[in-house]
Amino acid sequence: MGALEFLCDRRFHQSYVLPPNPETGRHESYRISYADYGDCNSNAVVLFCGALMGTRFGYAMLDQLAYAYKVRIIHPDRSGIGGSDAIELEKRIQLWLGQLDWGLRVSHSLLTDVEMVPRLLEHLQIPHVSLASHSGGDIYLLNTLLTYPYLLHPSNPYVTFFAPWVHPSHSEVKPMQAIQFLPSPVIGKYASAAKFINHKIIPLTELSGNLAHGIMRRRSLQSLLAPAATPPTQAHTWSRAPSIRSIQGYRGPSLDEPAVVTEVRKYITMFMFAENMDGISADAQIFMKKPSSISWSSPSMIWSDIDFIVPLLSKMIDEDERPVSDRKRWVIDTFHAEQDDMVGEKGREWFDGCWLQKRSPLSSNSSRIFQQCLRRNYEYRSEIVRGTDHNFLMDPAFGASELWLQRVRDACPSVVEV
Repeated sequence: MGALEFLCDRRFHQSYVLPPNPETGRHESYRISYADYGDCNSNAVVLFCGALMGTRFGYAMLDQLAYAYKVRIIHPDRSGIGGSDAIELEKRIQLWLGQLDWGLRVSHSLLTDVEMVPRLLEHLQIPHVSLASHSGGDIYLLNTLLTYPYLLHPSNPYVTFFAPWVHPSHSEVKPMQAIQFLPSPVIGKYASAAKFINHKIIPLTELSGNLAHGIMRRRSLQSLLAPAATPPTQAHTWSRAPSIRSIQGYRGPSLDEPAVVTEVRKYITMFMFAENMDGISADAQIFMKKPSSISWSSPSMIWSDIDFIVPLLSKMIDEDERPVSDRKRWVIDTFHAEQDDMVGEKGREWFDGCWLQKRSPLSSNSSRIFQQCLRRNYEYRSEIVRGTDHNFLMDPAFGASELWLQRVRDACPSVVEV
């Protein structure tokens, strides 16, 4: 299978139509585009929230690795991105989740005011998932986590952040702080500027698919957040980590061959810019809180920033009505980039500080710096992956994605046929 045939595979071109939902004020049907790849027969499923330009194609390079670990990845396009219908800026998070009455202790199939995420999983007959996000996708992940915790595995809830986005008010990264002074309508033109630069300024063959990386040194608006775990430049063509040497039954291209990787990434860029990107501009506004009236939280669970999440999550876990014997401690992993121009060292420390109370001493080996926190109801583990940056932390060559997929598989025991 060639690179173009690989990305044209129907697994990366799935869609689902939500019927009208008057309970949320949506009187028209809504189309969602999504990717469904890896091992599509696996019961170990990840609901993935991509970065700012992390469309459903953006993480296709993980397909072979996910298949090897028998993990299925579901990656929906957010509103106005790819083939997903557009919606007003202030309704983006609400559409992703809907609203949940916390006075009701019932399954999501009995509720009428749920929206994209639970309905899509119900359509796919997926009862439980682990959650993972890259960069600004953490805002959508956290809302999903707080609104629908029952979607996680009942005995092994597992959540993963890759290079989590931190608002510049905490990270104090100067270029990001400078963007804060831009008018909201300017940030709202992000996608238009990205298209202009891709088509008119940076030749596609030189860009090899990573817009923000190619112009990051200019510290312009285009450096806002991470595009995705896709396409490094020609000088940084990584391949998959070599620990899995044989993958029986995998029918895709060899994603550990540098020439194949380069070709796939070229087409990822072409596909991304060929589809709708207007929703990327809206996400840029949300991530930067421009305008300031835009909330990061869903209507069901109000929070203003990530440091509010930990007490809410702890309370939610404590109120779990299942017998203690049926529950295990939640596990939350964070993989940080060693060099992060978007979040910086302060942002990384601030994010970890939201979760870490009593922490273990820092430990390190040849590739990682690791710390963890064991609390009564969750375990938080934080790693700095050496040699990585914000945009390409998830590239399989660096090992973090492989470790993550192994942990996803371990958290969801395989179904044993009797």
